[in-house]
Amino acid sequence: MTSGQRLQALEYVLPEKKDLFLTGSVMPILKAKVLGLDLTNELDRAAVRINLDVLAKESASGRLNWTITDTWVWSRNNWYLNLESPPSVFPKGDSPGGLDPKEVQRLIDKNFEILRNRVDLGTLNGGQSLRIEVPIKYTGDLPVSVELAFPNPVVDISAGEITSQSNYLVLLVGTENWEGPFEFPLRLKIHQGAATVERTLLVKGSVFLPLAFRQSPPNGPIEEGREFSVFIRNNSPQQVGIRYISVDAKLNIVKQPQTLPPDQEVEVALKLRPGESPDRMYVQLDAPLQGRDMYTYRVRNARP
Repeated sequence: MTSGQRLQALEYVLPEKKDLFLTGSVMPILKAKVLGLDLTNELDRAAVRINLDVLAKESASGRLNWTITDTWVWSRNNWYLNLESPPSVFPKGDSPGGLDPKEVQRLIDKNFEILRNRVDLGTLNGGQSLRIEVPIKYTGDLPVSVELAFPNPVVDISAGEITSQSNYLVLLVGTENWEGPFEFPLRLKIHQGAATVERTLLVKGSVFLPLAFRQSPPNGPIEEGREFSVFIRNNSPQQVGIRYISVDAKLNIVKQPQTLPPDQEVEVALKLRPGESPDRMYVQLDAPLQGRDMYTYRVRNARP
């Protein structure tokens, strides 16, 4: 769309919605940036948040800015944009009712309140995902959108409009990329069109990894026929057996432990097979450890 190839963009639209896409009024998009991807409870559906700069004569600056949320669905072995209505792609007007952006900003600032500014998540397990509701109060007449001012490795905001009927924000928490304590002052952008107000939400907690991995040598590279090791540390007080270790037949397992003693580290010795490039090592336990019986390690510095 940014490069003016509107017909080519039809390839990405759900086939039964192509006519709807073509009925939308054409506005010259100057810039488009993907802000985030929100997964849903449905495996074949996701929401994509996009920030748009468009050329607009009615604006004093000659351009307007929106953040929109597109729904994408998995169909016919591919992902497609599922349009609800043409305005969902081609919004009109800088601010509803022709209000000045500064007045809209003042109204948002006055009417939007986070009722719990500190969220303590406690201790989470590595690889855990959860949905947290943060109570808010919004008494404005205009719907607003909320997003993070900066990306965060643990927390994101679920997409969706906030109206006077909304009672909470939804935080999406994922601990896959973190270990140990965290305390994030999240800067939130609450906006409607060009009007933006910021709030800060403090989120704290800690991520406990029942199994921790380290690779030796740590900086590789991994080469054919050269042995290297992945150490697995059991950080829990529970001894657990290893049912199997899988490397997708890309490595030879030279040494494999049978159990993981509590608060101890064991070694898995590996060699790269000719012509292969290893990706992950999977550890299947005999019994769940902190609720999980499968753990994954991504092999570093692999060279085919």
